[in-house]
Amino acid sequence: MSDLDFMFTRTDVDLLKKMIDKSISSFAEKLNVMPNALTGFAKSDLANSSRMVYQYLVKDCKTDAEKLNKVTDEVIARNAELVCEQYNSLMTYRRYSSSKGMRMNSEFSFSLESTLTYMITIISPLSKMNPTVSLIPDLFNKFFSQALGLLRMLNLDLASEAYSNWRTLHEAECVIKLLVEGGKPLQDVYLRHLVYNNAFRHAIPSVEETDRIFAELKSGMAEHGLKSKDMKKYIEYGWLYACRSYHESDVEYKLNFRNGLQKAAGLGQYNEWYEMASEMAHSSPIFFYSNNAFFSDLTAVNLADISLRSIGYFNAFRKDNNISLDARSQSIMDIFNNSLIIQVKKEDESFYTKYKDYLDDDSSSDDEEK
Repeated sequence: MSDLDFMFTRTDVDLLKKMIDKSISSFAEKLNVMPNALTGFAKSDLANSSRMVYQYLVKDCKTDAEKLNKVTDEVIARNAELVCEQYNSLMTYRRYSSSKGMRMNSEFSFSLESTLTYMITIISPLSKMNPTVSLIPDLFNKFFSQALGLLRMLNLDLASEAYSNWRTLHEAECVIKLLVEGGKPLQDVYLRHLVYNNAFRHAIPSVEETDRIFAELKSGMAEHGLKSKDMKKYIEYGWLYACRSYHESDVEYKLNFRNGLQKAAGLGQYNEWYEMASEMAHSSPIFFYSNNAFFSDLTAVNLADISLRSIGYFNAFRKDNNISLDARSQSIMDIFNNSLIIQVKKEDESFYTKYKDYLDDDSSSDDEEK
């Protein structure tokens, strides 16, 4: 019987309640406190563990009689001890992760968290999650939410995982920067390529409409000398042809990330960090044997930098679209922005001082290769 098939009867409710009560009382006894002294959070966790154990115990039972025969008081007591042991292990790991990760109350973490959550707060009312109505606010809302997620990973000592996800954040930054700079004309082209993607993924119900979109798509490809094999990259990157900073006649520009999106956005100086993040994302040896301290510092530097730059893109978007904040909100935003500037300077100086020898060696190797 799977969890999806499991239907609780009155007997299940009674037996499960006994197991939850026993687990809670046993855990409280181990802490030498009364059960009502446990937090609601702890009781909820113990109840969830008890439910998992109970469902495992009765997974082969077909009747209430079989359940009563299998889940005796002795079995409940024994498994309550198992629940306590498992929960204690979980708590130990949570405490360990929190102690190893970036402290949430550190100056850097607090400043960045305050900034990111405030950006989400002021952008959320503008975002309707409908690209034809609120494309840029939607992208900003996702961007700052993702950035906050990376900070949470650093708090939980998931540095290498956070850094591999920074790669996606950098890709998003390139898109946002170009769309803000390009204004509505470029945004309309980008929206059309979203439609092409929907058609390619068979997400448009009308066959006639899909055929018409494909005809338009192929016509656009032909204008740039692209073949059928280029369809996916045209759908993803073809909107770059409409960017002022993308020079189609220059052979160095291509429809890809590094020589297309990143190059047009003028953010090529981050390519080395991007390549390292790509290796992390594809389970290379660096993923399995990464230096957590280094990647925590590196992610902190890049996360602070990218967040500060993106606040700048948002302010440019607000100016171009006459979106103003009330005096109080603007004052709060200025305070957070000023704090983040200070933190970025600190993190940059700390990182490049701490890893100076490593970075210099890396730079020398690159020069020799050239």
